[in-house]
Amino acid sequence: MLVAGLVLAVLVSGAPLDPREPGEHSVVYRAGTVISAPQERIYGLLTDLPGYARWNPWVTKASGGTAPGDEVKVDVVLGSVTMAATHTVLNGVPGQKFCWKDAGWNSWFVYGQRCRTLTAQPDGTVLVTNELLIDGVLSGGADKMMGKAMRDGMEAENAALKRVAESS
Repeated sequence: MLVAGLVLAVLVSGAPLDPREPGEHSVVYRAGTVISAPQERIYGLLTDLPGYARWNPWVTKASGGTAPGDEVKVDVVLGSVTMAATHTVLNGVPGQKFCWKDAGWNSWFVYGQRCRTLTAQPDGTVLVTNELLIDGVLSGGADKMMGKAMRDGMEAENAALKRVAESS
């Protein structure tokens, strides 16, 4: 009865919108790149969801809002397969950190969250860190099944983001 009450409370109040910290069962992938472009331009590219189709080889289609709690629908390329996925935007720091978490059926079994963090460097460049956290008891299985495709996708996205941000 207590568990059912807790589940109902989460469903009624909505899930927390703060990014989760890694835990005991977490798998974390990180990819970073330094970009010679204004931070506002880079953040603008990351939050222009319809624009992903023009430059992003990993998330080839995106739509939705960018405010915390908004739903984002994407097509994501995992190896040779393109999957549709639904996400919920998490709290971030405007201009510095944009995060979302999985919100589709798979989120009942494994928690997935992605944050892109922009850090201004002393030389005027911006370090972009792309971090994907997979959490839960099935995170190891998700890592084995899709880990390489997710790491490759993050690297491809970072390289494309650098190319497009530096081109203007």
